[in-house]
Amino acid sequence: MIIRKPYAFLIKYFKIIHIFLFLAISYLLFKTRDIYIFYRDFLRNGTYTYVENMASQFINPFMIILTILLIGSFLAIYFLMKQKEKKVLYYLEAIIFYFLSLILLIYFINVLNQLENQTYTNQALVIFRDLSMVLYYANYYFIVIAFVRGFGFNVKKFNFDKDLKELDITEEDREEIELGKGLDYENVTDFLRRRKRNFSYYLKENSFILIVFFTIVILSLGGYFAINKYVLNKTYYEGDIIELGKMEYVINKSYITDKDYFGNIIKNNKKYLILDIGLNNLYEKDVKLNLENSRIKVGEKVYYSKNNLANKFLDLGDVYTNQTLKSNTNSNYILIYELEEYENAIFQLYQGKSVQNNETIYHYQDINLAPYTFFEKDLGEFTNEEISLDSTYFQNGKLLISSFSIINEDSYTYQKCNSENECQEYKKVIVPNGNNNLLKINYSGVSKNIFYYLNLKNKNQVIKYENIKNVTPDNYIENTVLFEIPSNISSEDLKLYFNIRGITFTIK
Repeated sequence: MIIRKPYAFLIKYFKIIHIFLFLAISYLLFKTRDIYIFYRDFLRNGTYTYVENMASQFINPFMIILTILLIGSFLAIYFLMKQKEKKVLYYLEAIIFYFLSLILLIYFINVLNQLENQTYTNQALVIFRDLSMVLYYANYYFIVIAFVRGFGFNVKKFNFDKDLKELDITEEDREEIELGKGLDYENVTDFLRRRKRNFSYYLKENSFILIVFFTIVILSLGGYFAINKYVLNKTYYEGDIIELGKMEYVINKSYITDKDYFGNIIKNNKKYLILDIGLNNLYEKDVKLNLENSRIKVGEKVYYSKNNLANKFLDLGDVYTNQTLKSNTNSNYILIYELEEYENAIFQLYQGKSVQNNETIYHYQDINLAPYTFFEKDLGEFTNEEISLDSTYFQNGKLLISSFSIINEDSYTYQKCNSENECQEYKKVIVPNGNNNLLKINYSGVSKNIFYYLNLKNKNQVIKYENIKNVTPDNYIENTVLFEIPSNISSEDLKLYFNIRGITFTIK
């Protein structure tokens, strides 16, 4: 079989090939414009018009084939121009650009196919818009040069005919190559050795271009996978901020328990997943959120929040029940879910819904959870010592009870101001109900929430928190709390017994 070197063909049909390049790029330009306008309008309006088989509507197989043909054509002309020692920058740029375009088109096919089942964030839509914009506008650069070289116009004294003649068709360009007529192993060996030597020379002469090309390919592929993993299909975890519109959500912590803060089992064979969620309202107005549609998914089962259990978890925070969130304000609430099992639980944050083919589709953002599981441990007895809370679910902080005593009544003074310069001092007396007494505790190191876990030990009996009452006024002395306790509790052998959801210690 005998073939002829392609250089003579490429030189002879140089114009026609560039006219083909011009027409092919023109087609891609109009098609990529549709992709860019779709993402631009999607980002601007927050919605899109659904059509069946969206990916094929914007990116058809012919576009992929045409892009591959462009890469091959530019590659062939690049080697021709390189051999004739002509400028190759345009063709090298085109090879790199349309190679990256091919990757982007394949990626956009995947994005458009997933659009029905996945909701993308504003950051993702911005990236889609910007990538499609580059894909669209860069075609203008390549189309202009292909047009000039295809139709032969002189632009700013660009002498196309002279340039074409200087490509210089020689007999070497027409040389025939014998591929097979019998098989001479010695000639084959010489041929392979010569080709190997020429290939090594080629690698040395073009090492810089090849390094640049493969660097761009590797960076492009790395960028593709990075954008896919960390932006478009990013996996969210506790502590990650999720932006929906001008609202920021973050799961600060999650907990698993079957007990209330008194230590009582709530319901047999049930576990409770509590989410501590931070909400940052960046809108210029107050808003209310629709968090009831957010849910927990465990395998194929889904669970929705239960607001009627708020009094069981007062120690962990306030349950969100459509409270108004002030403009430009951070807020913290909890959500409570009653589960049958909790392994590999995922929180699905509700993002909105869309109607497609008369069917309502709900969109969620998944957040992986790592719930803290409460356990039991006795830290022992302490007297006038700082107690580390590292082993509790607080996981940091120290508590110091400097003193505690039983009293009949207490009084304190406070100020009340009618205006900036008019303040008056008042005195208030706190008296317990009936025959009860007051327990006054001075502390430091932590917030008042620690006293949700206070119990009393008196003469080897444990008086639980539900049998004592916190009567501390809001304007009371700092780092001091008051509890109303039964009169039969004496100061003799009185101990403070804390049970922080399984972690216990005694202060005497």
